[in-house]
Amino acid sequence: MTDLDIWVRRGCATVVAAVAAYASYEHQREFALHGGADPTGASLWPLSVDGLLVLATVGLLMPNRQGNLRARCAVHLAFFLGIAISMAANVAAAPTLAWQPALVAGWPPVALLLAVALLARGNLT
Repeated sequence: MTDLDIWVRRGCATVVAAVAAYASYEHQREFALHGGADPTGASLWPLSVDGLLVLATVGLLMPNRQGNLRARCAVHLAFFLGIAISMAANVAAAPTLAWQPALVAGWPPVALLLAVALLARGNLT
């Protein structure tokens, strides 16, 4: 694999992550507003979810260090919990719970999950 190929793959994964964050922000904000958050808190709530995902993603992409199983488990738990919360908030904020709006609203966290999984498995590095 050439250096250009590696950078193109990483760039595509970064675009997927950026689009996922952008697409899910308003859904998560709306979810927080309906959940009782004030407007400022609702605007910040998606950043807590996506911030956790960024931290966990960095942890997943770090080289596996032997002997630190507890930390690796915490990183995996943080990532999957962040994806689950993002998915729940996105789908709950869909205009209706029909399959199309739910699919559109739920896709960003799934896309992020798949992009990170590909990076973490070494398929894009």
